[in-house]
Amino acid sequence: MLLFFLAARVDLLAKSPDHIDVQNDRETAEQLWEQAIAAKGGRERLYSVNNLQLSIREKQWAGFRRASFIIEGLYVFSEKSEKYWEWSDQRPMIFGLSITMHNWEKHIHWGYIQRGNDNGSLGPIHEGYRGSISYLIYRQLDYLMETQCVKPIPVSVERGKVGGHPVDIVHTLVKEFPKGDERISFALDRKSHLPLRVIYHTISFGQEYSGGPRLSDYTEVSGIQMPARVDGFKTNYQFNVEYDQRVFEQPPSEAAGLTAWKKSNR
Repeated sequence: MLLFFLAARVDLLAKSPDHIDVQNDRETAEQLWEQAIAAKGGRERLYSVNNLQLSIREKQWAGFRRASFIIEGLYVFSEKSEKYWEWSDQRPMIFGLSITMHNWEKHIHWGYIQRGNDNGSLGPIHEGYRGSISYLIYRQLDYLMETQCVKPIPVSVERGKVGGHPVDIVHTLVKEFPKGDERISFALDRKSHLPLRVIYHTISFGQEYSGGPRLSDYTEVSGIQMPARVDGFKTNYQFNVEYDQRVFEQPPSEAAGLTAWKKSNR
């Protein structure tokens, strides 16, 4: 499981981005949402995406040394199939190497974890663990906003700033989460209408904390605007890739490598 990335998503902020001029106006929220969907590339293109493949090849500081930050992920979402495979290598940091695979269609859930100098361990993962279907929903919200499987409902909007940039913060309800309606907000740049941050709201001991991934440097991928940097990490994408079905039917392994998802021509 991509632990470091999860921590980045919920970097608990005591305060949301500087809020001003609260407008509890559902109609305005709906209009801004439609502008954002159009800016992303349009609902037709977004709904045509059946799978998302992303790659990160970066370095990060771990004390006084540089550590790898390598992510390779394949996320499949359609009306008939929901599954994902993800390789996260952050060695020699404590997060180490983790490879997770979830296939709800066949009820297969496996994880491989290697920390420090240990030999690594492989075992089944309970569906309610961090690698639950909620994580697949997060991926769709973070990168695509709306898909054929996840359709946030805009309910209100307020103005604010993210990193000094004026934004319209559209509050939505996402019914697709296992727990039902979940509040997710999108900080939309007022010029481009693209999200600069997806904000997840967490209640802990009666206190609300908000945080989420920072999105920037948008680039077009197959007609869809995608953030080339997520929390500062350069990220590459592909849509509707051909993949080896076996990666979702057998336990993951380090030996198979981080491109195990690719369909072989042999």
